[in-house]
Amino acid sequence: MMFQRLRGAAAALCLAACGCSVMKEVPRDEYAAQPERKDVRVETRSGERHEFERMVVRGDSLTGYERQDSEGAFEEFETFALALEDVGKMSIRSVDWYRTGLVGGVAAAVALAVVLTQAHKGSSGDGGSQGPCGDRPCP
Repeated sequence: MMFQRLRGAAAALCLAACGCSVMKEVPRDEYAAQPERKDVRVETRSGERHEFERMVVRGDSLTGYERQDSEGAFEEFETFALALEDVGKMSIRSVDWYRTGLVGGVAAAVALAVVLTQAHKGSSGDGGSQGPCGDRPCP
């Protein structure tokens, strides 16, 4: 019984930690509003698409650091320098707290319903004595 509760708590913790993320487009006049951003997707006017882990804006250009797949123990990044006027679209990944709260609330309601159902099953009965294994015989 304790293992099931622990497993349920771990699932709820995982759900809360992941959250629901969305890509929000940044208006063109706000590209240089922050000197550094994380989790940025940039599409250039020529059609290139870059997923930057980190991006730095200086003046009229940006420098993006894109993670590369590698088999080594260290993370490798490729650096891209782009002029801001070459950027066609910029989006930032962020947590959508409304969706995360909605999913978390539904998960909490389901967990509460399961607990209440189990408590109701345990309290109802014929008043007889049951062993630790319930109606079935213990091994």
